[in-house]
Amino acid sequence: MIENCKNWLSKDVLPLWLNKGVDWERGGFVESFSLEGEPQDVPRRSMVQARQIYSLRLGMELGLCDQQKSRKAIEIGAAALIRNYSLPSGGFIHSATKEGEAKNTTPDLYAQAFALFGLAHAYAVNPLPEYKERSRQLVQYLYNERHLPQGGFTELSDKGVQYEANPHMHMFESAVAWMAVDSDPLWKKLADEILNLCLTKFIDPKSGTLAEHFNADWSPILENGKFVFEPGHQYEWAWLMGLYQGLTGKDLTAVRENLIVLSEKHGIWSERKSVIDEVWSDLSAKTKTSRFWPQCERIKAVLQMGLEKKDQRAQYAQAADEAMATLFKFFETPQKGLWFDTWQESGEFRIQPAKASSLYHIIGAINEYVRLRPQL
Repeated sequence: MIENCKNWLSKDVLPLWLNKGVDWERGGFVESFSLEGEPQDVPRRSMVQARQIYSLRLGMELGLCDQQKSRKAIEIGAAALIRNYSLPSGGFIHSATKEGEAKNTTPDLYAQAFALFGLAHAYAVNPLPEYKERSRQLVQYLYNERHLPQGGFTELSDKGVQYEANPHMHMFESAVAWMAVDSDPLWKKLADEILNLCLTKFIDPKSGTLAEHFNADWSPILENGKFVFEPGHQYEWAWLMGLYQGLTGKDLTAVRENLIVLSEKHGIWSERKSVIDEVWSDLSAKTKTSRFWPQCERIKAVLQMGLEKKDQRAQYAQAADEAMATLFKFFETPQKGLWFDTWQESGEFRIQPAKASSLYHIIGAINEYVRLRPQL
């Protein structure tokens, strides 16, 4: 399976996305491809620019793509991210046209998290001072204009102010990415605040599950006495906490293991061997569709935990193999190197364009599988 992963990336995926997925003329990355392999002329999210920087960095580290071309794509991608998406406040907008004109100027928290993430990975490839300075400006903007007295930051959307776990998870991911490449204490301060919010507010002490949507006081939004959790995000939080644990030595093993075990027990459609999208806090299934990305996050989390739990390595290795086999079903598209997004309850894959933003999940999972699976 490892060779299948590497061959698929090196022969089908990375050549397509490097050649047709990079806007070599204007800078930056295209938003999506049709399933026939043609770039779509649609607004480009700032998140995509950031995620593609990360994806190409991992492709380079795996030795599966043209190093010089990838480095150049990262350089012009980071420049486009700063040039086309920056606000005077220090924040970043949601999306822009291919010409670099602002499209959706909402500085949603998700966009802020990924701008910080993309610049951290650009800095890892080429430590230009402007990447760090722009990232510090972004964090200062968040503390100046978006910080909440009860901890965390506001999410802004067309629905107004919201209080969401997921963008905080990605902000935590971005802070950890910066911690891995730079010693500035600002990154750990940000990571520590979000980690504390997760441990004290996002994770329900009764069920042990991690809620998604909150009221202003960080109490979960309930529907008929229940809240929603996403198994994919529980795997993702567990894996990110593992990265933080590796950098700081703070022991988060128990909480990480509990999030994984809950997802393994209640978030898998056993007949399909797929992670489902949503579960109620009473542990009953809410949405039995399976998007591709929870399969990716399962791979990363179980491999990482398997290395630590020596007496359970076979169990975790089997879970990783199962998730990778399921993931490959999403790759059976008309044009090689693309993917379906959603496996419907009917058993069919939903027909829709292949988003560039998806590669971040996929290559992240394959990177962990290639590195860690041989150790289990």
